[in-house]
Amino acid sequence: MSDLTPQEKVRTCLDYIDSRLETTSQQTIQIAEMMMEDIRDLSQSYTDALSQDTLREHSEQVRETQLKWMNQLQDIIIEQTNRDLSGQVIQSLLTFTDKLDNVKMKNLDFPLPSAVASKQEGALDYLSQDDIDVLMNQDT
Repeated sequence: MSDLTPQEKVRTCLDYIDSRLETTSQQTIQIAEMMMEDIRDLSQSYTDALSQDTLREHSEQVRETQLKWMNQLQDIIIEQTNRDLSGQVIQSLLTFTDKLDNVKMKNLDFPLPSAVASKQEGALDYLSQDDIDVLMNQDT
């Protein structure tokens, strides 16, 4: 991996982030859809369990579903670690671009215009046009 050029490293990181975000979004939607389906099924089966006097069986079904979703939610929490890794990749890219900017800017130095320079801390005091006119009109 260290044989990659900086541009290839950037492209690799961006492709990785794009892929992770797409996969994570799809997984989250699928999990939410499955949870909604299970909730609908449990709601319907509760009504049936009341009328058929099978609340004990329904209660067991609810417990099994809860355990299933607890495991899924733990997987989602673990997935957060991968999102954190994406954050680390983004930080690496920012550091890279900052360094790149610093290298490029070293060769592009330019003086500040006097109007701007005069407003900087520690700048020499510039005379206003009125002060210049007064000085030019004085008898020396």
